[in-house]
Amino acid sequence: MKANLSKYFIEAESCQRTETGSFASGDVCMSRRTDDGRTLLTLIHGRGSGIQANVTATVISSMIVSYALRKAPIGQAVRSVLNTFGGHGSTTDATFVVADIQPDGIVRIAEYDFPPFLLLRQGAPCDSPDIQYETQTLTTDNGREHTIRLTRFQAQPEDRLLFYTKGVLRSGSGTQRLPEGWSTEGVEQAVIRLLEQTPGQSARDIATAIVNQAEANDLFIAKSDLSCLSVYFRQPRRLLLCSGPPFNETNDRVLADKVAQWDGTTVICGGTTAAIVARELRREISVNLRRDISGLPPTSTMPGVNLITEGVLTLARVKSLLEQTPTSDLPGQGTDFELARILLEHDRIDFVVGTRINPQHQDPALPVELELRRNVIKEIARLLATKFLKEIRIEYL
Repeated sequence: MKANLSKYFIEAESCQRTETGSFASGDVCMSRRTDDGRTLLTLIHGRGSGIQANVTATVISSMIVSYALRKAPIGQAVRSVLNTFGGHGSTTDATFVVADIQPDGIVRIAEYDFPPFLLLRQGAPCDSPDIQYETQTLTTDNGREHTIRLTRFQAQPEDRLLFYTKGVLRSGSGTQRLPEGWSTEGVEQAVIRLLEQTPGQSARDIATAIVNQAEANDLFIAKSDLSCLSVYFRQPRRLLLCSGPPFNETNDRVLADKVAQWDGTTVICGGTTAAIVARELRREISVNLRRDISGLPPTSTMPGVNLITEGVLTLARVKSLLEQTPTSDLPGQGTDFELARILLEHDRIDFVVGTRINPQHQDPALPVELELRRNVIKEIARLLATKFLKEIRIEYL
């Protein structure tokens, strides 16, 4: 029986720490969401640490994702990688794991010389008979044989998936407490304890906690690169962001009703937009009189709305933040950081964009990106969808 995952969100986050003394990690994690709704995840460990291992891992990750985007069989992608990076001695240039998650919740995983993934269901390791395992032996052009492990299963709501590199598994080896390293059982028990303490922990928090513990196992001098990729199948966090007055004033009520009926977090960007909603819903706006550290105009509040900011200038700042940050962790202060964090903390984001032109944005002295609100929002939506795997919908009024 298939789980209805259409109403669930697939949260995938990673955490990485570079080997102490090395300036480049040999581990590369890549995630993509395809046009047909599939989620592709790769975690590649290039042999050793440093630039050469990083370049190798990056190329392999790009190769695998390219094959997957063309819907090529996973075996074909792996064979191509091993033909290219299969090595000439007793070891290969890299080890890796690939996960292909379908919109209906079917998960396919391919592992090559990688620690076994961890699947937790209802807070405990899952040993369901529905999980299908298979091993395949591939012979590459140089005559060497390589064994890959293939797994297929149906994900369920609240499932947790964890992938981690051998650096995590071996962390602590040689110490008095963990002479043989952390081990698979040690990682498993750590995740179980984390979920017992806080069942709803995000994928990012789990990945970060595992890497932090692995580094602590090594007495905070990481003996190798440490990487963890965490996946969480959960209820989506929904956000409605409204910006700009509708083209026709007859749609002012439509905009207000969307705000009033929204089940989730609501943000309004733009004073005119907020005034329209307040008028139509007969609600009062309260302006925060404190000066914002970002230099942007102060925020406001309204019953039923979580945040009200200035419009296009704030959105342009948010776009810049999303372009620059490599992760979903934004520790800065100010309205732009606050709005960016709200966007990154939600999964399904609906933008309602008014298309009436604001005369203030036609001033040639203003930056080009301020001329059209819809272009800024389009770019924010693109970044959220491609870089942070958010589900985006844009509606124009």
